[in-house]
Amino acid sequence: MTSRRIRFSSPGRCLAAAPAPLARSGLPWLAGFCTLIMGSAFAGQSAPVAPAAAGEAARIAVRSDASAAAFDLRVRDSVSGRALPAQLSLAPVGRAADRQSLDLAAAGGRVAGLARGEYRLTVSAPGYLPVVTTVHSDAALGLPTTVWLAPKLESEALDLLALKAAECRDCSVLSGHVYDQRSGQPLVGARVRSGLGERATTDADGYFEVRGKFAQDASRHEALPPTTSLDIEAPGYRAQRLEGLSLVNDSSHFVVDLQRGSGRSVEKRVHVQADDNAAARREREAVMSKLDADNAGQAMRAGQTLAAAQVSATAVSVPSSIRVGTSCSGRSCSGVSVYSLEDYVAKGLDEEWIPSWHAQSLAAGAVAYRTYGAYFVAHPISSRYDICNTTSCQVFNADSVSATVAAAKATAGVILSRDGKSAAFSEYSSENNAWDDPSDGLSCSNNDLSCGNGNNGSPRNNWPCLSDSVGKGKGCFGHGRGMSQWGTQRWAANNGRDWKWITDHYFNNNDKPAGMRNAFRSNGGGSNPGGAPGTVDTNGTPLNVRSGPGTGHSVVGTLADGSSVTIQCQTNGTSVTGTFGTSSIWNRIGSGRFIPDAYTQTGSDSRVAPDC
Repeated sequence: MTSRRIRFSSPGRCLAAAPAPLARSGLPWLAGFCTLIMGSAFAGQSAPVAPAAAGEAARIAVRSDASAAAFDLRVRDSVSGRALPAQLSLAPVGRAADRQSLDLAAAGGRVAGLARGEYRLTVSAPGYLPVVTTVHSDAALGLPTTVWLAPKLESEALDLLALKAAECRDCSVLSGHVYDQRSGQPLVGARVRSGLGERATTDADGYFEVRGKFAQDASRHEALPPTTSLDIEAPGYRAQRLEGLSLVNDSSHFVVDLQRGSGRSVEKRVHVQADDNAAARREREAVMSKLDADNAGQAMRAGQTLAAAQVSATAVSVPSSIRVGTSCSGRSCSGVSVYSLEDYVAKGLDEEWIPSWHAQSLAAGAVAYRTYGAYFVAHPISSRYDICNTTSCQVFNADSVSATVAAAKATAGVILSRDGKSAAFSEYSSENNAWDDPSDGLSCSNNDLSCGNGNNGSPRNNWPCLSDSVGKGKGCFGHGRGMSQWGTQRWAANNGRDWKWITDHYFNNNDKPAGMRNAFRSNGGGSNPGGAPGTVDTNGTPLNVRSGPGTGHSVVGTLADGSSVTIQCQTNGTSVTGTFGTSSIWNRIGSGRFIPDAYTQTGSDSRVAPDC
């Protein structure tokens, strides 16, 4: 089999760039021209490619101008933020045979010389789960991109810090790693001070940890958590303040990059539930309303029947990764971070749901948050990124909170679908009660209050009325469509409902669907906590899922390229030649559901799951 870490098309050494006349000629290549250019952050050494046949155009046109048809790339550990050396595998979508392999140093580098088009990029490193994503190339310099790899072995550090926080009532542990933004090197001796007065100094790994006790306002019913700030300073660097951090009886971890220079920058981290920015709310509601209208065709017609089994019995395609636009103004972003979809949910959920909420509320939120992200992978807002990290899309930051990481893990792979094939547009908002409280001082977001107090819905937008008693007497600080975020907390904390019930309640009226309230939970694509993760890699085409381990067995479904799967066990069957060479190994991803290992990215050439 071909290596899952680096796949070489031919032997050879690499030159910094092809001579311009050769790059334009369309003549056969000299094997081994390099598309990784030395820049201020130099990266790799080798990028051999197969020579083109006589008269065939170059597979990837190398240009001597490294500022065009290029993008800067860096790879980091998604837990600690540490810069990683990595292996890249790059191929034009639909042309797997033209795959090139590159080595990337921890400092990162510039991938250059890409002809116009879409490319499938696989990023891997020893000890980490690989990430497969899409790169768009045109005549312009692409956006700087960071790929965040999750370690194969789960870290218990955040959970251990959560135990520290639990040792005393109303204690919070804030930890993190501090790096030089340009080099990615950890900063030793950086000074950290919290708004609670706690101080720390970073160690040789750039790590810091502060713990402080805070007072909750017990007199306020359903009060938002108190907040604090973190100030990070190092000689020769611009100081940074993280402002508006929620204080919960848990552990939170931050990755902080400091820029060389002087002065101070402030990054506001006010939770979206506490943000009173009316303009941002209006922009968010306008975007959501348009998307709701775009998806109106998903509404059930009168007399149509849809059973939950139609979705739950089907392995809905779940994307393995998501491209997140960063440094955004609205939906316009100047950077890209690529995460596995599960990492994205684990790190981002605390920005939309309050991490001190009940575990079942957070788990229900994880399903909605994951589905929302998966929808945008299928309907990206830009050729360069799928989703933005602001209120114009779904708020995301790379910090981690133990409780929301656990919620993502508890619901791994589960998304909502209306057709049993793709992710639904999973709307949610803060308070969805269909009543405008005249005394709360808040502007009602719902343009349709016909359902009345104690109900959730917006019939004029195809969301039928839903009895939602936990919202009665609350202002309609929401649009009435989909899930009520505060409602998930009340159903869980005050009524003992679990995340499955809560999700079904808001999205399919507990198996009584109508209109847009007809989205059901998938079964997570046959996920099994004891299995091994994998990613379908066909370089653009759907992969047949068969009833047994061989091409002679019936096709029971398909998986989109880039879909995330969990391999329950492996067995031998028909030999198949695919993206990863020739192999007779077949992976079972569910009951009576098998895919060839030759088309499955696992990060290893060896078996990764027990025998079936």
